Amino acid sequence: MGKNEVQIITDNDSSLGYETKVLSDTFKLPIMFILTLWVALKKLILGSKIKTNTFWFDGISPVCREIKENAMHWRALDIAYNYKFQEGTNFTTKITNFWLNIKNAQAIRNRLKLVKKELRQEIQNLSDKKLEIRLLSIAAGSAQGVIETMSEFRQKGILIKAIFLDLDPSAIEYSRQMAQIFGIVNQITFINESVKELEEAVGDFKPNIIEMVGFLDYRPKDKAINLIGKINRLLDSAGVALISNIAPNIERYFLYQVMNWPMIYRFPDELADVIVQGGFNPKSYEIVYEPLKIHGIAICRKK
Repeated sequence: MGKNEVQIITDNDSSLGYETKVLSDTFKLPIMFILTLWVALKKLILGSKIKTNTFWFDGISPVCREIKENAMHWRALDIAYNYKFQEGTNFTTKITNFWLNIKNAQAIRNRLKLVKKELRQEIQNLSDKKLEIRLLSIAAGSAQGVIETMSEFRQKGILIKAIFLDLDPSAIEYSRQMAQIFGIVNQITFINESVKELEEAVGDFKPNIIEMVGFLDYRPKDKAINLIGKINRLLDSAGVALISNIAPNIERYFLYQVMNWPMIYRFPDELADVIVQGGFNPKSYEIVYEPLKIHGIAICRKK
């Protein structure tokens, strides 16, 4: 594990309905490899801004095309989170079902389930202690997991004050509309700002839960450490931060070339190094992975 020893857990809670039935790599990987190589050659010859990467992904499937066109943004995740697999013999549907069932697509939905589980546990712990619950979601995106969890607790009579911060105004508007549907919009302050202004934007809110899911996937090490430092300073003394990062996996080059989705992948010890250099005590956090071990959530406590 290197210099930062960290407890690594794989969550296999059967009650969550995790997705783990992936197609055999023997069948899938040659297809992905050929398409990745083909798209890489096309980009080398024609430039990176070609309209269609490959007929077999964004050419034939409108869903896959929309994901590619919104890669690295909340909309692509929203599609993957909520895609409804369809039965039938339609060729386009079969192709879409195939790509929305690769390991990374399943893992992103697993991450959503894991985030909601960890949020439930932390909110319940604070509620049991009779503490006011103040939640900050950084680079909130659609904030689906947070909104659904807040709604569950509202139905139990437990109200959570929250701030959703995101630079993308379309993400802010979408999450506002979703919060309205779930009946919790009056519990949330929406802030359309960059993380550069994080501390100024949050002010004296002093969150005891901070959730940042996916954003570290795009932050190089120096910026990631700086951001973790801000989170550490903002967090209440009895608080917890839930911070996710994607791990290296065999499909990463397909995501990069065919889906136009570059990310910064970190092994557990690399994520641990960022967390510790950001100011968290090496003994006060653990990393929990969903069953496919692609997405991990660092659970960091202020001690």
